[in-house]
Amino acid sequence: MLQHLITQDEGLRMVPTDRHELTAAVGRLREELRASSEEAEPARTRVLTRWIGIGQMCLGHHEDARTFLRRSLDLAAAIGNTGAVVATGLNLADAHRYAGDVRTADALYRGALDTARIRCPELLDFALQHTGKHLMERGDLAEAEIHLQEALRLRVAKGNTELVASTQAALDRVELLLGDAGAAAPRS
Repeated sequence: MLQHLITQDEGLRMVPTDRHELTAAVGRLREELRASSEEAEPARTRVLTRWIGIGQMCLGHHEDARTFLRRSLDLAAAIGNTGAVVATGLNLADAHRYAGDVRTADALYRGALDTARIRCPELLDFALQHTGKHLMERGDLAEAEIHLQEALRLRVAKGNTELVASTQAALDRVELLLGDAGAAAPRS
């Protein structure tokens, strides 16, 4: 929905490709949401609130992002859409991470990862990728590497070159950080 307006920065966080255009696109989604009825179209409302939240997160509007993503997550759970619960839970975790709320982000990543492992294995690579990036930012590089290597293995098996490249970029970043940490370690 907004994917074409989002890229990743050098720290592998989602950012706008064009801030003005993403702001306008989020505004159009908000208008559509205002014009729709959650009771009549809960699935559409879930999608709209998720993408508004993702857009707001990329724009740096973290509180707004968390509000919309929480609403989307609640709708996904109410509808019984496990895949949407996993995906939106990861997006909500990202919004908390981007805002500096590491504790809440950690709980959300772990919950989404557990749900993906048990009930939604087709999204396990997605959950591993997001959790790995979270662990990387937290400085838990060994765990990040384990998560990202598992994600890479699953993505190679899926055969999606875009997903493989995304995970490889995250692994490359972890390896760079591990190398920097090794170089900074005191020598005896």
